[in-house]
Parts: sequence; structure tokens; C-alpha cells
Amino acid sequence: MANQRFTVEPGVELHIEIDDYTDPWAPAETILMVHGLAESTAAWRGWVPQLARNYRVARLDLRGFGRSTPMTADYHWDMARLLDDLAAVIKHLGCEQVHLVGAKSGGSMVLTMAARKPELVRSVVAVTPPVIAAAGTTDWLVQIEAEGIEAWAKTTMAGRLGNKASAEEVDYWIHNIQGKTPLSTLQSYLRWVPGLDIREEVLKIQCPSLIITTTGSGLRTVDSVKAWQQKLAKSELLVIDGDAWHAAGAYPDVCAKAAAEFLGRVRTS
Repeated sequence: MANQRFTVEPGVELHIEIDDYTDPWAPAETILMVHGLAESTAAWRGWVPQLARNYRVARLDLRGFGRSTPMTADYHWDMARLLDDLAAVIKHLGCEQVHLVGAKSGGSMVLTMAARKPELVRSVVAVTPPVIAAAGTTDWLVQIEAEGIEAWAKTTMAGRLGNKASAEEVDYWIHNIQGKTPLSTLQSYLRWVPGLDIREEVLKIQCPSLIITTTGSGLRTVDSVKAWQQKLAKSELLVIDGDAWHAAGAYPDVCAKAAAEFLGRVRTS
């Protein structure tokens, strides 16, 4: 594993972790992984073993999160700026195109990237991506400012990881992933997320796409996902039997296996 940092704009550095166990004598395609709200590169840990043997896997800490530069409480988040960050990372990695994998709001970003900057995207895997913000996200900020990030994470963890998550797993996510997020970043990010609406943009996606959701998500139904997924050219839908709305974190082995199989089909198409 290699860690990299680079300056994407004055005062803002992005952190990337690269896992590459491909054959050094053969060319390898690159996967760029984009996490969701209150997360970091650590959220993808369970995916890496199934992907890094055949792909160079780059896990990004979005601006504000993980080991990238924190954003201020009054920062103005903008999808265009986030996509410019992704484009800068792709250039930094020396790639013409990448396979994008994103979860939750990171899934929204990779879908929008495929719609707006198709020349940079070979394929997309989006896990439980909102195309419109879920109800109740405005309440999260109220709780975070009143009780703290870890209290909010604990309150929402049952829905996030589902009823099969162990106490140790829940504790790790609360204290080592979500609890590490700077408060100022969440204060500004959670003022932006409630306005998310990419329902029209996703219809422009032409690259191969895999959408993953769950049967029992408390944030969106399978039918609501099918309503837009079935309109995407070259798209596939995987529905996992489970009650977590963060399938990428709750079911990493199932998701990573499905992603690896999907990417294998893309490579040979």
C-alpha cells in the first residue's frame, strides 16, 4: 500500500491510498473509490483484497474527510468542485480513464461524474447512491451540533450497518471512521446534501454501470431505485437481501465480489 498527497488547490491537499498487487509486467486498469458522508479510505478496507490483484485500486479521502484537508463550517460545497477534484486525481494517477466505485453520496458523485465527464470514466459501480436526498438529513446536523458526531453515528448505526453487525464492528465505525470526521466539515457538508438531486443527470450515463441496493433500506425502496436505474443504458442492478442502507460497509464481501465480476465483464466487452 502506498500513500500519496497532492495539492488540488491552494490550501487544499487530497490524500490517496493505492493498493496494487497486479503483475508488474502487465498493464493494469485503475479503480478510483469514492466514500460517502462522514467516512474515509478506511470504509473500503474489506473491498481491497478482491480488487487489488487485478486492478490498481486508488482510495480517495474527499476534501474535508479522512487525511485530506478539513473544510470550514461555512465552506460552500459544490458538485462541480468535487468532480473537478476527481478529475484532478485521475490526472495525478496518470490515467486517461478509470473505473469509478462510490458509496452513498460518493455513489452520487461517481454517477454524476459519468454523466458530466464521460471521457474520464470506463465504468461505474454505485452502491446505495441517492439520486435525491433522503428525508431527515437536515435533522442529522441538528443532532451533531447538539450532541456530537459519535452520538449521531451511534444513533444512525443500526440503519447504516443493519441488524447483523457485531458490537465490535459498530464500535469501530463509530470511533475509527465516522468519529474521525472534522466537525466543521460535517457542518458545511450537511447543509449541501439536502439539496442533492441528480435524477435528470443520471439519465445521460452511457458507460457500463452496476447499481447495488438492499431489500430493507430505511432510506429508499428497491422500486425507487429501479425507477431510475432501468432508464440507464448498459446498467445492471444487484439487490442484496439485507436491512442496511450502507451496503458497501455492511456487506463488503458480497459487494466487492459483484463489482469484480462486473468489472471483469466490462474488461472483456
